[in-house]
Amino acid sequence: MSKEETTNTPESRTGPTRRQFLGTAGAVAGAATLGVSAKAEAAKRDPKRGGTVRFATRADSRGLDQHRNYYYYVSHPLAATSMGLMDLNQKMEPVPGIAVGSEVSKDNKTYTFSLRKGATYHDGADVDAESVKWNFERILDPKIGHPFVRAAIKDFDRMEVVDKWTIRCHLKNPSAVLIPNVTYYPLQLMSPASVDNADNHPIGCGPFKFKSWKKFDSTVMERFENWYETDDHGNALPYLDTIIGRPKKEDRVRLTALRTGEVDLIDNMSYADATGFQKKYGDKFNTWDVPQVGTGYVGFNMKNGPFSPKNPHGKLLRQAAAHAVNHEAVHQAIFNGLSSSAPGFYSKVSPWYMKDIKRPYEFDPDKARFLIKKAGAVGEAIILTSRDAYAYMHQTGEIVHAMLSEVGLKVQHEIHPYSVLKQKWKKGEFHLDSTANSYRPDPDAWYGRNVYSKSATTKLRTGYVNEKADKLILEAQQTLDKAKRLELYQAVEVMVNEEVPMLYTHYIPLLEAGVKSLKGYAPAFAGPYSTQGAGLRASWMS
Repeated sequence: MSKEETTNTPESRTGPTRRQFLGTAGAVAGAATLGVSAKAEAAKRDPKRGGTVRFATRADSRGLDQHRNYYYYVSHPLAATSMGLMDLNQKMEPVPGIAVGSEVSKDNKTYTFSLRKGATYHDGADVDAESVKWNFERILDPKIGHPFVRAAIKDFDRMEVVDKWTIRCHLKNPSAVLIPNVTYYPLQLMSPASVDNADNHPIGCGPFKFKSWKKFDSTVMERFENWYETDDHGNALPYLDTIIGRPKKEDRVRLTALRTGEVDLIDNMSYADATGFQKKYGDKFNTWDVPQVGTGYVGFNMKNGPFSPKNPHGKLLRQAAAHAVNHEAVHQAIFNGLSSSAPGFYSKVSPWYMKDIKRPYEFDPDKARFLIKKAGAVGEAIILTSRDAYAYMHQTGEIVHAMLSEVGLKVQHEIHPYSVLKQKWKKGEFHLDSTANSYRPDPDAWYGRNVYSKSATTKLRTGYVNEKADKLILEAQQTLDKAKRLELYQAVEVMVNEEVPMLYTHYIPLLEAGVKSLKGYAPAFAGPYSTQGAGLRASWMS
């Protein structure tokens, strides 16, 4: 770890502070990588410097400019080139990245970040306060910043360069969620000098630097020699010379590439293949379980149509749909018994798991038929949509289609690419949608964007409005105490489950696999392959 991370930064408050975001700074770099730790393995063995890992992923970035696009930290090879003010550990908690300390004002409206001295972009320029300010300003430009990235810092009022290594961020509203919002996903820092060529050669400040990219063909990245992380023995990370990303959309194609020696690591395989893979190929490949890369759900159109409040029986129909869904059938038929059904957004592996959340409307097709008949909706025409890119989304759509048809609704299932779905959401040309959301390290990134009625995503997708839930979400955004925040979000989750603007279906698992010669690798529980002192940063080829 960096010596700088052990430096205590004074806080501007008494009692609980945002020092927790550093995870007690001196401990995080060594203790953050728990479980099957890459550092623990490195301590037992002699990591070899050099080598190349060929990494086959499900997806690829839509473009190279880090602000106009985003690099998804599970399945975009380019994520290895990025870093934000904060990093993530294997438990998906924010830990020091470019920022090594912070002070938060008593009103939670001013954050002062101390930056890592000596950290540079891949072109050798310092990652200093002026460059960070430039990054924030560019992201906030609505003509440039991707909406997902821009939303992370939407409450910024102004930025102040205190000195070369200190930046102060003044917010429009009090916030307790800024720290997780400035992790390297979604907020990725780029060299200001690279802006004119950002669409062709991005220059970030992550552990690997960009060399070349051919969309959905190959991404070549090389070790960044000035990366600041070290292992427990003071050896510079990363060990690898090169990562070659090989995006392959089809599960079977990806798995075949691993088995035939075309690649060394894959980020997922089909659930049918996953159940017997270890038994069949365990002597040739290692596997790593990712229990919650995201959460699947069926979202209802609350803006118009039979499930909306505009229909006096809309809630009855949503309850009927909830009773019609056999979650165990989804668990077995779609996910082959991997991971578990979802009563809420966060699973047991998450620090934000809510153990008291229960599903209020269990599988009961007779009750579903009764409610549909009571609502006078037998034979009601229903449009169910799902996305074509991920098999589990449209497969879940197919099984939900069959279950809703079984209880008396006339369901039409439409499978579309994202661009078409987005237009249908805007126009309200759907009634329910089989979808999923990637894991969110902080709950505000889920409830604040997908449940809060004034968020752009909620307006686009479900159109759900609940003033009580809104108040709780806003309160949680300003609450530093984690236990209190969890209590507030649990109250929101109870409302969501009772009113059913969305029906959680299943936690989305992945099974990663790699060659035996890949040593020291372990992804975070939600799938990121590059985390503090772990993943491909701390892997080597034997």
